[in-house]
Amino acid sequence: MSAIFSSFLSDESGAVTVDWVVLSAASVAMSIATAGVLTGGLDAMVSRLDAELRDQQMSDSFVRFTSAHFEPFYERGLATPEQALEAFDAINLMMNQEIIDWLEAGIAQLQAGQLTPEDMLYLTAMASVARQRNIIDAQILDQYFGVDGGTGSLESYL
Repeated sequence: MSAIFSSFLSDESGAVTVDWVVLSAASVAMSIATAGVLTGGLDAMVSRLDAELRDQQMSDSFVRFTSAHFEPFYERGLATPEQALEAFDAINLMMNQEIIDWLEAGIAQLQAGQLTPEDMLYLTAMASVARQRNIIDAQILDQYFGVDGGTGSLESYL
């Protein structure tokens, strides 16, 4: 029996297959373990990065009050420059997506004739901020509000 056992131990046929099975299993086990360890770390990093980005306030100091955007209101006595500045400052605190959403809804209400002059003042302030932040196509804003020197259709609703 010891001769058979010793022959078995010294025989090298099939050893490569056994080695590859063992090495492959170890490699798969290491990959699974690494994925498990990294998942928790990546989740924490993504959460931290998200919180940091939400806390960061991008500077929009380049956005300035442009009194000319509110001329139709001044001419009709619907607003003073101080009221226009107040509306502009309030809108300038809003996030870009809020402005886009409100402008979209506001233009629909404007076309339906459902806005008061005060609502139109704030809508014009949104257009002024949106134009300077370059978040909406200038042609659209000029078509409705005349922010680039055009007449705009807003005047017909005032």
